[in-house]
Amino acid sequence: MANNLARLRQDRGWSQDHLAGLMGTTRNQLAKLEGGSRRLSDVWIERAAKALGVDAGALVTTLDDVTVVGDVGAGGRVIYHGEEQGGIDRAERPPRSSGGLVAVRVQGDSMPGVAEDQWLIYYDERVRGVPDEWLGKVCVVWLPDDRVFVKRIYRGRDPGTFDLVSTGSYDPMRDEEVAYSAIVRFTQQR
Repeated sequence: MANNLARLRQDRGWSQDHLAGLMGTTRNQLAKLEGGSRRLSDVWIERAAKALGVDAGALVTTLDDVTVVGDVGAGGRVIYHGEEQGGIDRAERPPRSSGGLVAVRVQGDSMPGVAEDQWLIYYDERVRGVPDEWLGKVCVVWLPDDRVFVKRIYRGRDPGTFDLVSTGSYDPMRDEEVAYSAIVRFTQQR
C-alpha cells in the first residue's frame, strides 16, 4: 500500500536511521514500511505520525493537494474552519513544497500587496516564538489568547514582544507576545 512516509521524512531532511529511532524500530523495518512491502498498520501510522509531528491522515492521503483550513479576513485575522476534520476545501499543491503544507483563503481586500480576494496563502512549519530570520517577513502568528493573524513581523519595543503589521491600512499591533509563528511559503491565485 502506498504511503507518504518517505516523502514526509525526506521533507525534514531526516535519514531512515533517525526516523526509525524516533519510531522505536529499525532502519530495515522502516525501509519496508516506506516501500510498501510491509503494511502500514494503525500502530505504525500512530508511531510515525507522532514521530513526524503530523496528523495520521497525512501518512496515507495523497500529497498532490493541500488542505484549505480557514479564511483570512479583515486585519489579517485567520478564522479556522474544521482543520481537525480535514478543512473546508482542497487546493493544488505548489511545486517543491513540504508534506505539512496547508493553506488559508483570502477574503476580500484583507491582504493587499500579498494576495487578492480568493487567493491562497500557504504555510507549513509552525514553531514556538519567532525565529530571527523571519523578522520583516509575512508570517502566520498565533497569539497566547488563541487569535491567529497573517502579518509582517518586527521586533517590539519590549523584550520578547513583536509588532505585527498589516499589509493593508489597519493599525499595527504593537508589543504583542507571539506563541507560535509560521512563515508564509507561497501565495497563489485560485
